[in-house]
Amino acid sequence: MEKPLALKLAPNSIDDVIGQKHLLGKGKVLRNLIENKKLPSMILYGRPGIGKTSIANAMVKDLGVKYRFLNATINNKKDFDIVVEEAKMYDGMVLIMDEIHRLNKDKQDLLLPQIESGLITLIGLTTSNPYHSINPAIRSRCHLFELLPLEENDIIEGLKKAIKHPDLRGIKIDDDAIKYIASVSGNDLRYAYNLLEITFYSSEDKNVNIESIKKINNKPAFFHDKNEDGHYDVLSAFQNRLEEVM
Repeated sequence: MEKPLALKLAPNSIDDVIGQKHLLGKGKVLRNLIENKKLPSMILYGRPGIGKTSIANAMVKDLGVKYRFLNATINNKKDFDIVVEEAKMYDGMVLIMDEIHRLNKDKQDLLLPQIESGLITLIGLTTSNPYHSINPAIRSRCHLFELLPLEENDIIEGLKKAIKHPDLRGIKIDDDAIKYIASVSGNDLRYAYNLLEITFYSSEDKNVNIESIKKINNKPAFFHDKNEDGHYDVLSAFQNRLEEVM
């Protein structure tokens, strides 16, 4: 299956990242690190859809370093072993790890000495509060950076870039429709992209207006519920509708 639009719009440089100016703006910490070609182990944490994976990928692309992407839950110990061997082969590698708060003890024991030695530079991604959910041994070897919720203007900026993508060639959309998508996105840029894409392809004449958006996202209710381990669950009528359409 073809990649969703949200993946195709993933930034290739930190200059293309939407939002997070407190980390990526001129003179800010992550921008300075990249400009100085220095990448320490770190954990990026915050709500879904606000740019954790995008920032991690943009940083390694800007630096041109070898990297691998693993999920702490899905990938098994053998996958982690392979990354360690690759890191030895290349004399160092960046490991981007999603759901790092789910990392079990076996994988931690495998990675800790490699992070300590600098063979592996870890970029952990999580929606959980790292001070509560991440093993202290991992946490002590990483710098922690919180990503802030995107503003509606950030979502609008992303959508205005998205409508210029070749996949949406011929789209008819006005500012009111763009603002409406932004308003119902729950400050989640990925959801905004998905809603735009599904509305575009479900329209006969490529016309994306408020009425056509409502047919896809008929209950624009978003809320964030924080459970006992600090994990943000995002619930919305759009998410259910998207699953039905896909």
